[in-house]
Amino acid sequence: MIRSMLPLRGPILVATVYPFNTGSDNQYDKPVNKIIKPLIEDEYGWDRIKKIFKLNEEGMFTKELQSIINITVAGSFTGMVIGGILVSKNTVNNFISNNEATKFASHFEAKRQLQRQVILSFWKNGLVMARKLGLFCLLYSTITTCTTAYRGKLRIENYILGGSITGFLNRLNLGLRASLVGASLGGTLGGICGGISIFLLYLTGTNIDEIMQVHYDWINSMKERENEQIRAYMAAKEDLNEKKLFEMNRDTQLAKQRFQETTEKIEDPDA
Repeated sequence: MIRSMLPLRGPILVATVYPFNTGSDNQYDKPVNKIIKPLIEDEYGWDRIKKIFKLNEEGMFTKELQSIINITVAGSFTGMVIGGILVSKNTVNNFISNNEATKFASHFEAKRQLQRQVILSFWKNGLVMARKLGLFCLLYSTITTCTTAYRGKLRIENYILGGSITGFLNRLNLGLRASLVGASLGGTLGGICGGISIFLLYLTGTNIDEIMQVHYDWINSMKERENEQIRAYMAAKEDLNEKKLFEMNRDTQLAKQRFQETTEKIEDPDA
């Protein structure tokens, strides 16, 4: 009984939270189009989502999960830079206004205090902005990637849904009205972002899997180069240790030989 109901779980769940169903056939469990690679027969949408968060055959992150990590890291770094730059000018003005009557030991001391204040403000406000933008990118990329994997097709609705949910959650602490405004704004921006992405894929004749694979191979090549450098360093260090050990043994043998010669001369001075 329960087994017979499993094929219905995809459309029932998506129809309640994803109002983009354009047909009555089961297009969510086994869809196929040219935007992403062909799907495995008899594979459910939830199975494809679970595969994203599992290690692949090589024991590494999947290309979808690696893409989510890359977007989150890039968003966090961008947020830190933007937040730090925006607050730097105000920090300088506040320092000047708050220390007009302050006597510093020297001109360099005043510059040192100002530089310290700017750096602290940059990191403090930059981390706040990095956390917000990084969380936003994490939610947006995760929802969009999981929706695309579940449906098996890259459509603009995936980006609209990801932006709407992310905008809603981002403004949830400000109340329901602010959350609805955030969902509307996020859906609009997500749709624009999705439209541009799909249009660029169409112009270049590529698909999203190829883009993710390029990023995935690039990350793996960087890791492989790092591992090769580490192995080369360890091999050089091991060779250096062996060389030092050989020189120490040689010096020890020479010292023993000289000691024996000196002892023999002392015991037999006529020799």
